[in-house]
Amino acid sequence: MLEWEWKITLDNLIAFAGLLFIGYQMRDGNKQQKMGSHIRLYAINRELIALGFSNPELFEILTDGKEINSTLARRYLQLWLNQLCLVDAFRRSGAFEKEVAESFETDLRDMLLLRNMRRHWNEFGKYYPASFQETVNAILHEAGYQQDATGGVGTKRSIPGARFFRILRGASSRSLRQ
Repeated sequence: MLEWEWKITLDNLIAFAGLLFIGYQMRDGNKQQKMGSHIRLYAINRELIALGFSNPELFEILTDGKEINSTLARRYLQLWLNQLCLVDAFRRSGAFEKEVAESFETDLRDMLLLRNMRRHWNEFGKYYPASFQETVNAILHEAGYQQDATGGVGTKRSIPGARFFRILRGASSRSLRQ
């Protein structure tokens, strides 16, 4: 039978300290990468908003204006939807702290309540990853919008508005059934 003899030598202590240092550096590097991701996402948001300031017609799209250039609306909403898909991918990967993820989820919900965005989603949502489609469709379903026969989001169901806001506050599905 083999017996292990533990010898604490200077070489072993140095090797162990080296491993601890590498672990610390990796953890620190991951934190820096997450922060860099946050900064890049906020920079893209800032660019999209600045684009709206430079062209007020774009803000009209986000306020559900009726007389808007359809090509301009499609392109601007596509930029926002691409950004929201990217944010959702980061959220799913665990790259965000809980409160940052909740903030981005609120942004996604707010954007999807816009009539123009729902219309855009009906037409182009099928081109996004399945996980993002599930997220968006769940949000629309919770908000009371049902899918029509073509898979698009149709009219609002007659669900009391309080249910949607309880979901936003994080109420469990059990408390929603009561």
